[in-house]
Amino acid sequence: MNSSLLIIFILGILYLIIRYYIPKIKGYIGERRVSEKLKRLNNKEYIVLNNIELKIKGSISQIDHIIVSDYGIFVIETKNYKGWIVGYEKDRYWSQVIYKYRRKFYNPILQNQGHIYALKHVLKNYPYLRYYSIITFTKRATLKTKTYTDVVYTNKLIKTIKKYDSAYIHERTKNEIVATILTARKNIRAEDKSIIANSTINRNISCPNCGGNLIKRNGQYGSFWGCTNFPKCKYTRN
Repeated sequence: MNSSLLIIFILGILYLIIRYYIPKIKGYIGERRVSEKLKRLNNKEYIVLNNIELKIKGSISQIDHIIVSDYGIFVIETKNYKGWIVGYEKDRYWSQVIYKYRRKFYNPILQNQGHIYALKHVLKNYPYLRYYSIITFTKRATLKTKTYTDVVYTNKLIKTIKKYDSAYIHERTKNEIVATILTARKNIRAEDKSIIANSTINRNISCPNCGGNLIKRNGQYGSFWGCTNFPKCKYTRN
């Protein structure tokens, strides 16, 4: 191989590497910006989990942000695209338009529905949970979308989350839910293990009535194990 062909070969490899990694880098930057904004939420009401990978039925679902809150479960998909973003609720594909350049990408609402499906599978012992799908774009984009699902700029994200203000999840249940998600997490980290270890969920004992997890509760006559599906399931054990 002469020097000219070698240079062309190297440039081709560099082009493929750049083309592969640049979108990932931009996506990471967008996720980091959203993560910083989510730190403004009151950590007594909202528990923020970033970059969660769940393996369901052989498929990996990578979820940018999950918020376990007093008000329900928020599932957030972050996009760091620029240009006009054009799309409708049920379109299979949306379009990114920059002057004469036009590129299709999978509808992030449908993408996030897949994430919620995976999360519901992990949290099947909590069938009463409400899930809120939010798609957020940085200000690099100009949104030309018409949807029922919340599709907002990152600077409107906190306000969008706080409009859901009907509390129904107790502190202990929130901690159980977080521990359940982190236990199912494929990309588990060292800090996750300490949270799981401190959880009140007894994962070695299943409810014989419904198969749910048993958690430690305090009653009139002391501590006991109760089913997480209470009040639908009233099973208890000393």
